[in-house]
Amino acid sequence: MKIVRVAARWLFIICFPLLLLTSTVRLAASSIHVYEYAFDKYGISEVTKIERAQLSEVARRLIDYFHSEVETPQIKVVNKYGEEFELFHDYELVHLRDVKGLFQLDHRIQVASLAYIVIYSLLFLPWTKGRWQNLAKQITWGSALTLALIAMLGIASIFNFEQLFVQFHLISFSNPYWMLDPSKDYLIMLFPEGFWQDIAFLGGGAIVAEALVLGGIAWGGPFIYKRHHRQVGL
Repeated sequence: MKIVRVAARWLFIICFPLLLLTSTVRLAASSIHVYEYAFDKYGISEVTKIERAQLSEVARRLIDYFHSEVETPQIKVVNKYGEEFELFHDYELVHLRDVKGLFQLDHRIQVASLAYIVIYSLLFLPWTKGRWQNLAKQITWGSALTLALIAMLGIASIFNFEQLFVQFHLISFSNPYWMLDPSKDYLIMLFPEGFWQDIAFLGGGAIVAEALVLGGIAWGGPFIYKRHHRQVGL
């Protein structure tokens, strides 16, 4: 029984960085402002010769595709020369299908992590002595684990983001279709490597802020609770 409790406790702690990471990724992938940030900062309209308004339509199409609201991310655009064409090559469509699979996996992990945190809090902790204090302590540990992991990834990214970026693709994709040519493949023109580095740091910062808020509330909650009860007792 003790082994089960220890395993359940550590799974609860591990679920916190998983939940914060997957929630941040899902939010970023669903926000058109994130896509438009790339278009504006990196002058994508000039790079692709496609008007800014059309780029926003491309972003909406991708978001709808990742949410399974449309069957394909393919979209027709018109460049500044008046030429109409389909934006993505066949191999880019394959890669986008793989990316969609990753986002779906992200969503499943998010739901599973949140479900476990709720179930553990409601069903397992009530059977333990000092349950709310234990819950607060484990949330603090989960937040601390999140901060430690983000710190390690942040340091590694500062010194060698490109290598981490390549390793991520090698692990995540079973085909070479993620290796795109920025001179002819619009997918990489839309989202250059610099954009992904920006998003990694912004996302990491958001996760750090979330972990600090949760950890701070969990750490300070028991003190506030005890102080309140002392005052009531008086």
